[in-house]
Amino acid sequence: MQFRHTAAVLALLALVTGCSSGVVPSPPRHSAPPPAVPPASKEVRRLVLPFDAYALSGPDVHTIESAEDVLIRGCMRARGKGWTALPRPSAVDPDPPQRRRYGVIEPVVALRFGYHQPPAPPETARRDEIWRAREKMPRATQLAAYGTDGVSGCWKKAHVRLLRDVPKSSTALFNRRIREEFTASQRDHAVRSVVRSWSACMKRDGYRYPDPLAAAGDDRWAKTPRPTQHEIAVAQTDVRCKRETRLVSVWSKAETRLQHDAVRSHTTEFEKLAAQKAGWLNAARKVIHSGA
Repeated sequence: MQFRHTAAVLALLALVTGCSSGVVPSPPRHSAPPPAVPPASKEVRRLVLPFDAYALSGPDVHTIESAEDVLIRGCMRARGKGWTALPRPSAVDPDPPQRRRYGVIEPVVALRFGYHQPPAPPETARRDEIWRAREKMPRATQLAAYGTDGVSGCWKKAHVRLLRDVPKSSTALFNRRIREEFTASQRDHAVRSVVRSWSACMKRDGYRYPDPLAAAGDDRWAKTPRPTQHEIAVAQTDVRCKRETRLVSVWSKAETRLQHDAVRSHTTEFEKLAAQKAGWLNAARKVIHSGA
């Protein structure tokens, strides 16, 4: 049973924002290690949208998971079992949520990985190792931690405890707003114009794509575990054309305006989202600081 993709994801990722841009999944392990993951660029770290204030960042998710670990450890100890905690979260997200919102935008990422998903940053990789180890725990330990359905046991007790006094909001509605405003941005006049300019720039180098998401989602990229030279060449041209046309700036400006409008039009809804996020994180920090 893949616990990281049942209990934790169901509970946490409903509040995590960021649109998929067709990036190819990470390749299977090879004898040669993949290239090192470059740190997020300044451009990526500046790419913040209004909805981000209402969503859980990577460090936020890790903070909640760390608090759950504290509570799970006590519950497991009472059942005579041990529990290995995840590493404590860092204050800075090593992989910001909007990093690939408009496809690949960093030259070094295009050079090393093309459109393939880079390997996890070291901090994330360490956490993933523990999640994988949990999947291999003895059956009795798994049942104590997660129950027969993967969302019960000590984990459920910890989850319920953290959410006990947290205001509720509609995360499904929030996720719908994210999708709707992203789709609306694609119809924006300025975005359509800059996408046409980007497409013309790509065409001059012999690459025909209607928009950056089509380039990132080209079926050919998924056919190889590592990026081909052709894929890397396309990705590098893609990044250059985005910079020449200022695509990321234009598109993110349109999304910023649309998201601000949505927040103003649905004030109560977003106030509830903000209260839920703040309440959940405050409860998590109290548990971490108290150690129980």
